[in-house]
Amino acid sequence: MYKYYFITMQNGLVAPGICYSGPLPVGAVACTQEQYNNSAYYTLKEGAIIACTPPTLSLQTQAQTLLKTQQSYIMQAYTVYGDETPPEWVSYLKALRAIAGGADTTSTSLPTPPAVAV
Repeated sequence: MYKYYFITMQNGLVAPGICYSGPLPVGAVACTQEQYNNSAYYTLKEGAIIACTPPTLSLQTQAQTLLKTQQSYIMQAYTVYGDETPPEWVSYLKALRAIAGGADTTSTSLPTPPAVAV
């Protein structure tokens, strides 16, 4: 039977863990599987597990992450086959890039991706 836990790392961050056998690591606090599965919503305070709200990522950070995954998608769907990237995808990627790079500071949400052709 697995043992789930949280532990405070040397850098001060709290991380979830699973113990497959033996005792929990020194400093670990046992948690439920639900807490482990939703670890972004829990932290440790004075040796106890408490609920918390994860920090909200800025629009720029969201755009930076999404831009990487969408660029990868375009490479796999079009570029690797020598196909031209559809113009709506180029526009979408440019809008993401503007937010990600800080050129667009007025947007309050991420652009809507084009429909994916099946």
